[in-house]
Amino acid sequence: MQQTTILYPAILMMVLTLLLYVKSYLDNTKALKNKFIKGKYFKAYKGEVPEHIEVSRQTLKNQFELPILFYFLISLVLIFDNVTIIDLILAWIFVVSRYIHCYIRLTSNYVPYRAKVFQLGLFILIFWWINFLSNIL
Repeated sequence: MQQTTILYPAILMMVLTLLLYVKSYLDNTKALKNKFIKGKYFKAYKGEVPEHIEVSRQTLKNQFELPILFYFLISLVLIFDNVTIIDLILAWIFVVSRYIHCYIRLTSNYVPYRAKVFQLGLFILIFWWINFLSNIL
């Protein structure tokens, strides 16, 4: 198996993050133009804002929490030259869970569904880390 195939799910995670940046920028620009928020809001992200602006911001922020462990594990798997089919499957499940999580958050934002999808991604990542560490130690 070609080791670099593990980069495909990582690239798709990066695409998700970039898409969320674009969405956040467009939402903020529109809200500023329509005077739903004031420019000073961006100084410390405090003050009254429409809910969709805050949800968009939090969704983007989430991409720098749990996914960091995903990117780090991808790096380690590549460094150890040890990409397996299990790594690929777990990476893809994690990425799909993040896309679904973002979709739920940006649409209905129904917390019970969002929490289940988050937990799936978390447990996949924990299992993947355990699997990786057990293979290299």
